[in-house]
Amino acid sequence: MGQLLCGLLGNKVRVGDRQYTIVKDIGEGAFSFVQLVKNGVDLYALKRVLIQLPEHEEMVEREVKAHRLVDHPNVMPLVDHEVVVKGENREARMLFPYYKYGSVQEMIENAHASGHSIPEKKVIEMFLSLCEAVLAFHTHDPPYAHRDIKPHNLLLKLDGSICLMDMGSVAQARVSIQSRSDAISLEDKCAQECTAAYRAPELFNVPSDCLIDERTDVWSLGCTLYAMAYGSSPCDGSALSAMSGRIRFPDDSEYSQGLHELISYILEVDPNNRPFVTDIMQFIEVNFS
Repeated sequence: MGQLLCGLLGNKVRVGDRQYTIVKDIGEGAFSFVQLVKNGVDLYALKRVLIQLPEHEEMVEREVKAHRLVDHPNVMPLVDHEVVVKGENREARMLFPYYKYGSVQEMIENAHASGHSIPEKKVIEMFLSLCEAVLAFHTHDPPYAHRDIKPHNLLLKLDGSICLMDMGSVAQARVSIQSRSDAISLEDKCAQECTAAYRAPELFNVPSDCLIDERTDVWSLGCTLYAMAYGSSPCDGSALSAMSGRIRFPDDSEYSQGLHELISYILEVDPNNRPFVTDIMQFIEVNFS
């Protein structure tokens, strides 16, 4: 799809009242792709979405709204955006800063390919900056949840902290489920938008009478922390795995018992007993200072 639109529009692209030069493609999804673009010496990441269905437009509107919800140094800012009409083609363009150090997922893969683990101190520092980003959504009035926290959606900043990106799944955190149809609707939505290996147990099998809250993100934080240490989520993407509560740590782990206790504390299957982000940050302050 990237080649199609580039063929239509050439190696220049406008967003708002500024023109950018396309440097290269850096990512592609089912209905969108991301390009590295520049204006003068400044580099940006440009997400382009081909709008073919009403739900594509709704997705773009929701993503733009999510970026406007919070202003935090560890949350990806939206520089500019617009929807462009070219004949029968409609394309949404969202411009973001470019983070040249890549993602936490790439960091994890590079570390394990070299046979080395990410130092525990660095893991905790990155994780704490992620908690601060997520807290910005959870303390909004009303609270919002990111719903797709994972290493792929965390970009590395120059100071070693992270930037939370990809707001396509952001939604109001607290959802009152009052019927089986409500439950199925949320299950279907989360199956489409939330990465299975990082999805909270209550989003696989939603009870017919419950309140879903922002602690769905907390489960994803726990899986992400585990992945920073051991390379992948402790869950395999199935409901059975998430609901089992069995978190296994390698016998030859290089990490402290304190880190294992933190992960186990976060990955509480029962959402009513699961900590909030502020509880996690307090745990870190007490045990890792």
